[in-house]
Amino acid sequence: MPNLAARVEFFFGGTSGDVTVLKCDTDDVTELVLSGIFKIDRQGFFMGPEGGFSPKNAFSHDFVDTKLTCNLLAVQRDVVYASTQCDFPSIILNIRALEKLVPLKKGESLLSSVCESRGMPCIRLSHALFIKKEDDDDPDNIARIGMCLPHHLILHSLMCASEDATMAWPVQDDNREALNRAASTHYISPLPAFDVNGKPIQPVDYQRVLSGAVVEAQFTLLHYFIKGDRKSIFTTSLCEMCILCAPLRGPVNPFKWAHQGLLNSFGDNKRSRLVGLPHIYGMSASSHCRCHADLTCKVVFQLPTDISMLHLT
Repeated sequence: MPNLAARVEFFFGGTSGDVTVLKCDTDDVTELVLSGIFKIDRQGFFMGPEGGFSPKNAFSHDFVDTKLTCNLLAVQRDVVYASTQCDFPSIILNIRALEKLVPLKKGESLLSSVCESRGMPCIRLSHALFIKKEDDDDPDNIARIGMCLPHHLILHSLMCASEDATMAWPVQDDNREALNRAASTHYISPLPAFDVNGKPIQPVDYQRVLSGAVVEAQFTLLHYFIKGDRKSIFTTSLCEMCILCAPLRGPVNPFKWAHQGLLNSFGDNKRSRLVGLPHIYGMSASSHCRCHADLTCKVVFQLPTDISMLHLT
């Protein structure tokens, strides 16, 4: 197993969080991207278009703070991808080693990005549902240069050109007022997730298509320190996710049927179903990858194809 922690360090970014970067002698900052094949756990899945947010149970958090989250498990009982479970312990060990690069001081507690689901280790994957508007956003300039930006910046830039995407985001009636408030300061950020054909997954289909699927996921590792609570928090940030094997349809809790029925009711609203951006719905996953490879310098720790390689894309 490669000693990944020996090759990277945390770049301290202040309030925006600390990111893992490649050690080098230059001033260039090269971000580390972890990549692997996983199964999305059906338990703890909050990657629906609302991320599980409820104004009646928000614990003092606003809708703009919502993150879409799920647990990534080792793949098991799959004819094609079950062999990748051999690499999963190495991924977990490497992530834990990376988290130790930020030592805990006396009295501090750790909240790891590695957790457990039904007694099995898993990686907690996150995606911020909203991005804050910038004062100098120029929709015309953004639209012109958007296709030349790295993948993660394309989501930020072109989305700023259309507030309709934010206002038309499919939410239940209880969350409509919260969405309206969020739209004044933030833009919606769709999941960078693609189906088995490389097509972007519609927001109303997140639950149905992603929960239980086998995916290839790329993500970064971030660190935050909460001074008041003396907590050292590690979290992941999704870069891109492609479905390799669609989930099997099994019995669903009747209470979940009711919730999903409310979300699926947005399917009759064409404006809601087509929420997103021109760049997302006009490009496939492969074309995103080409743009990502050509225009940004990231370190990709690719698993499980070759666990010993740390290569640049």
